[in-house]
Amino acid sequence: MNLKELEEILVEHCIDMGIFQKNAEIKKIESILDSIISAIVRSYTPYEDVIECIKDVKEDRVINISLFENGGNVWDYVSEKWHNFAKALWRQRSAGLGTPNAASGEGELMFIFLSSKIKKPTKGDLSINGENIELKGEDVRVFGKISGKDFRNKTLELCKKYNLQPNKAYKTNIEACEIEKSQHINHWNNQMRDSLNENQQKQFITEWLMCIDGKEHCVNKIFEDGFNHQTFVKEITKILYGSMVDDRSFDKFVILGDGSNVKVISGDKDEFNTKIDNGELVIGSDYFRINQSYNIGWYVN
Repeated sequence: MNLKELEEILVEHCIDMGIFQKNAEIKKIESILDSIISAIVRSYTPYEDVIECIKDVKEDRVINISLFENGGNVWDYVSEKWHNFAKALWRQRSAGLGTPNAASGEGELMFIFLSSKIKKPTKGDLSINGENIELKGEDVRVFGKISGKDFRNKTLELCKKYNLQPNKAYKTNIEACEIEKSQHINHWNNQMRDSLNENQQKQFITEWLMCIDGKEHCVNKIFEDGFNHQTFVKEITKILYGSMVDDRSFDKFVILGDGSNVKVISGDKDEFNTKIDNGELVIGSDYFRINQSYNIGWYVN
């Protein structure tokens, strides 16, 4: 078999798998084929083995899709027979699969090439049994529906209502009510302690959280032993995630990392909240850009 014959077989397989359409742009087809052929070469996979692998794919013998329910080590869910080829595919970041401004992420090409049950949807990264799955590398940004600018304006109005002094934002030095940022903990602890009684503090924080999604949230846990900033941040993250679930912007997040410890985040709010509380999901840095029009968010990994 020569390379031309192999390419024809790869094109047919990609069309069968829905990776691209028969009438797709040549640039898209060539980009994806370049990535697949690169994986074949880098894994030293003989052409005949590629044909055998495609046969196994059609018989659903390569990837166990329960990975997307259970998480864990990717390679426990991939047939050992095809580990070398699969790992080479994993590393490919094809421009043909990505958006106009970015290539696909690691793992995406491997999944849709090696499983007939995993599809490339019009929107999102993967589709499995009708579920829209977003693949992430090391972390996920959960985000709300309000921009940083609008959130700043709302929380500044809240400061006026309670006669509290705003903090000065880092770098821009503009006034803000950035209770979420650890560098302003002392400022806000002092403001609340000196100006508000315990009930007023609780009401102030309740209204601050309402600026995120317009809903009232219980803050008793945040004030179990005075104002607890760590618990406060967890509550913010839960609210942001809840907004995303309510908006149905995804069905499931899958954090791939390096593949050794895949984490699955479903659209179940209670499950997400439990994972935040028990530390299974770790809260990273905030994405509250108070002088920009981007919606507020928080990174989770």
